[in-house]
Amino acid sequence: MRTGIVALAAVATLSCGSRSAPPEGALTRYRLDGPPTSRVTLPGELREVSGLAVTSDGRLFAHGDEHGIVFQVEPGTGDVVKRFSLMPGTDQVDLGKKSTDGQVTGDFEDIAVAGDRLFMVTSNGVLVEFAEGKAGEQVPYTAHPTALGGICEVEGLAHDVSSETLLLLCKQMKDKAARDRVEIYAWSLRDRRLEPKPRLTIPVGSLASLTGVKGFNGSALAFMPGGKSLAMVAGPQQVFAEVALDGKPVAGGALDRGAQPQPEGMAFLPDGTLLISSEGGKGEAAIGAYRPR
Repeated sequence: MRTGIVALAAVATLSCGSRSAPPEGALTRYRLDGPPTSRVTLPGELREVSGLAVTSDGRLFAHGDEHGIVFQVEPGTGDVVKRFSLMPGTDQVDLGKKSTDGQVTGDFEDIAVAGDRLFMVTSNGVLVEFAEGKAGEQVPYTAHPTALGGICEVEGLAHDVSSETLLLLCKQMKDKAARDRVEIYAWSLRDRRLEPKPRLTIPVGSLASLTGVKGFNGSALAFMPGGKSLAMVAGPQQVFAEVALDGKPVAGGALDRGAQPQPEGMAFLPDGTLLISSEGGKGEAAIGAYRPR
């Protein structure tokens, strides 16, 4: 079993003057308003699947929203290849939920691969860092409180390779006066701290003409293949959007509600296939795969 992790190579920078402009609406190559190219159901233990991350060799990792358990999932079947968990007692930082069963418990929202490390983020802005474990193994972890929990509810996470930061997507701002915008913050992997100002600020109104809805509560974040723009999914509104690295919206629309009743996670396979996971709700959790046209 392979345990080394190599980050998915989506080389990107959010300094808009240092790269050529992205193609207008790269996400429009994916037919997200209709049924996916393929769809696999997930086992009951992933009924509340929350985040997805893909390594450069195409291995898919997923997690639920309550326990610190990470699953390697076969993208083509939905079968669990292996599972490993965070080691209880490693850290006592508040992760958003209290443990009642001796496991590491938290309000886990998304997962990302950065070099040979994995990171999960909680809704109250804590980054949990750990190494990939073997099947059945418990792995130690380090918790990094970012203070972002005082600014917003965090839900999305992505690795910006070129600036060596993790990007954190705010689902909802705590300040009601700030809820007319989507903010994305950056946490430095070198300095292990949050940048004081948001990396991107996107007016919700600028997304409305593309998505067809007034609100946008982001639930997942990923770099588009090639790293020239960012893709986002808003679970409550069941819509998607793509923004350039300067925050300008370039594409958006509605997700197929039948295929994605509660979209929570997204990631791209090395061949460009987009994966979107949806919680089970009243049915089964599933991952829809969308091949670019």
